[in-house]
Amino acid sequence: MTTAQRILTITALLATLAMGANASVLDSAKVDVRLGYTVGGTIPTHMGNEIRGINSFDPGLNFAVSAEASLPLSKRWAIHSGLRYELGSMDVDSRVMNYDIEVVRGDESLNGIFMGNVRIKSSQRRISLPIQAEFKASNTCSLRGGLFMGWLASRKFWGWAYDGYLREGTPVGPKIALGTEPGDRGDFEFDKSMRHMQWGIDVGADWQFHRRWGVFAELTYSLSGLFKSNFHSVQTLRPMYGTLGIMYRIK
Repeated sequence: MTTAQRILTITALLATLAMGANASVLDSAKVDVRLGYTVGGTIPTHMGNEIRGINSFDPGLNFAVSAEASLPLSKRWAIHSGLRYELGSMDVDSRVMNYDIEVVRGDESLNGIFMGNVRIKSSQRRISLPIQAEFKASNTCSLRGGLFMGWLASRKFWGWAYDGYLREGTPVGPKIALGTEPGDRGDFEFDKSMRHMQWGIDVGADWQFHRRWGVFAELTYSLSGLFKSNFHSVQTLRPMYGTLGIMYRIK
């Protein structure tokens, strides 16, 4: 059993004990099902001089579906949690300079400093568990904030460097031109270097405009990073997604 699995198991046991110890709290719990449209992607930890501009950005057709509950602690405060299934993807084309990258051109592996254009595509299917403190600002509005832990059911990260040149090894290494067509450009695929587990910050807001229906907004930012700690072929990237959606109150 991994560390992440132990944490999830302990959390589930503590939640079960807490709910069993106070049945009256469960009676007053609010339970929702939610569906939302998600926009975002994997972003650098800092937008340095390497990224000179964005040629294009396609957020993809992403969504999130979940079952979530709020357990009241007092008149204003509650604990909010649930289980979410999230689809996140992006397709971004950037102009870069002095960009450290490892690519494959034909049968040749190249590693160095690139100047030109880089297209990155990524796709993630994540099952996540949020644990948030909820503040009831009014009878219809509430604010939430806390952490999430997620497991990637599938993960893909690929792309290519093109229409530029790479200095092999160092900024003053041999100059290698990269074209625009397959076989001439520098391709990369880093699926196996992505983490299975993610964790980070999760904040949101709910507005209940009807006894059963409401809308919500959510923002998640992964602190764990997209890739494993020993991966250095591209700069550190972190998933960040915002979701807008509707919710239906079951209880």
